[in-house]
Amino acid sequence: MRHLLALALKYLLTATVMFAILPLFLRISSAELLWFSLWLTLVAYALGDLYVLPRLGNVSATIADFGLVFVATWIGIGAFYDIAGGSILSAAFFAALLAAFGELLFHAYVLRFVIGQHGEEDAPLVGRQWQTEAAEEFDVRAARPGDREGEQVKQEGDRREQEPPHPPVL
Repeated sequence: MRHLLALALKYLLTATVMFAILPLFLRISSAELLWFSLWLTLVAYALGDLYVLPRLGNVSATIADFGLVFVATWIGIGAFYDIAGGSILSAAFFAALLAAFGELLFHAYVLRFVIGQHGEEDAPLVGRQWQTEAAEEFDVRAARPGDREGEQVKQEGDRREQEPPHPPVL
């Protein structure tokens, strides 16, 4: 069920990208765009999301998806249309670029909900483990009340604050 939802989301992403970019450069019908998006979704999900993503990570899978969309659009659609090289290359490049931006977010979804791999198991993505400490340093010995050693440390610290720093010896 997780894979079906992921496939539906990827198909929606791919079809949206194809409908947004390819009609700007090519005269292509909606039915052809839907079939091409379906074919591209199945191949990209199997290769990019299930094979490359768990092994190499989000950036490598996004680069692989960019290359796959570029080549598939250039060769797959260019083979069926007698189009000058510049328009099909431009359509392929911009479709691949827009798809790569969408794939960055989709890969995070796949890693977290489909594959179940997002670093530590059951660890929240935002929480206390990402906070930094913002405290001043202090001497623990000086914090104990009634301790002579702590008072000496405090007096030495006060004396150091009053004396100017010594220049480095070369």
